[in-house]
Amino acid sequence: MSVNALPCWEITKCEGTDECPARLDVDKPCWEIASSLDDYRNALNVCGDCIVYIAKHDDSGLSAEEIKSIFEQKGVCVLVAKCSSIESRAAADV
Repeated sequence: MSVNALPCWEITKCEGTDECPARLDVDKPCWEIASSLDDYRNALNVCGDCIVYIAKHDDSGLSAEEIKSIFEQKGVCVLVAKCSSIESRAAADV
């Protein structure tokens, strides 16, 4: 299966929740969703360095072999705990 056909959570092996904005809107690229959020993802422009964004853009500068190597070395999503705690605090503030 092509990387372009995979959702971001499968590429990153993210075990996030069903409330994840990318999981709720599967027809929209995750970087477009992130750019609409008012949180660290948009403020820090994290998408530009994300393997999902890089792999799905032809102008990334990485070869297919380099992207494949990154995928093979990718572990579990390290942001799940941070995202969950940030979203929990934001929900409590509402």
